[in-house]
This record gives sequence, C-alpha cells and structure tokens, in this order.
Amino acid sequence: MKTLLGISIVTLLLSGCSTRQVNAPPQNTTALERQDAKAPFVLFNALDDDPDNPSLHNPLIKKFGDIPQVRTYIRLKQKLGSGTPLTVDEAIALYTADLYLYPYAPTETMLKSLKETKKRHEALGFPADTPVLRYTGGTSHDLRRGDNVTRTLPDGTRIISDSRLTDNPVVIPPREKRDKNPAAKEQDD
Repeated sequence: MKTLLGISIVTLLLSGCSTRQVNAPPQNTTALERQDAKAPFVLFNALDDDPDNPSLHNPLIKKFGDIPQVRTYIRLKQKLGSGTPLTVDEAIALYTADLYLYPYAPTETMLKSLKETKKRHEALGFPADTPVLRYTGGTSHDLRRGDNVTRTLPDGTRIISDSRLTDNPVVIPPREKRDKNPAAKEQDD
C-alpha cells in the first residue's frame, strides 16, 4: 500500500500538476525577450534635451529625478558646449549642480577655485559678465594610428595633428564653411 501511494504521488508530481504561476514568463527566455513590448528603446543624449521641459527618457531625469540641479546642469552644459563662455556666477551654478549630482573631489576643488575667483573679481572691480569658463573643444587621441590627435572646436572646425602629414596640423573647417568656400571644398576632395 505504501508503495502504491508513493508511486501515485511521484506520478502526480511528474504529470505537471504542480503549483506554478500561469502568467509567469518561460524560464528559457533572456531578459531582453521578457521586456515589456510597450516600453520603447530610446537612445537619448541627456544634453540635447530642453532644460525647461526635460523628457522622461532623459537619463539624468531617470537617474536623479526632475530636480533643479538637473535642469541647471543641462542648461549650462548646453550653453558651454555651444561655445558661449560662462560668467563666474554661471560657472559656480554649473559646478554646484555637478557636485550635487556627481560628488567628486576635483569638482569640489574647481568649485572652491571659482568662488575664490568671484571674490577676487569683486575686489578688483571686474564686470559681473566677465567670462571665466570657455569650452575650447574636444580632443581625441587615436593610438592605433600613432600620435594622431584630433581637436574639435565648438564651431565644428577640426584640427588634426599627425606627424605623418606634410601639412601639420591640418585645419578642416566645418561643413557649412566648406560648402560656401569652393577652394576649401577642392582641398577636401
């Protein structure tokens, strides 16, 4: 009798009459397959967003929430990236927001330096709109090709320094300027 009872319990368990959830995702799928099909995948540059009305897809809004520091950070980073210099008050606001979002020692040091600069400017009587922080472009190094250094200025001009080039450095104006100047267009071809 005990044997018969044991066999029936084993048969019952193996027959699929177990307690499993009806709506549970299958166990052999990956996390990407289980993602909600209604949630779209959005590539989003946080600094291209409107700081007055940030999108819910903005990674900074997702990470920190819609707080004033995020809006200040986006607005001033956009201004700096456009080539417009920041005043000392704007630079202090940018680094204060940056320090709130990303508390790093170099940011704190820069913020202290900017506050000292503001005190010095006030003591010397400099105008409040004197620029103190200017974006001078991005620099990229291509180590696969040797000592190739490309510097991109805020207006889109690229300066390529490479020891293998005869005209070192090479200045490439932005596409808008090349389209207007036929001589520069011939050099590009």
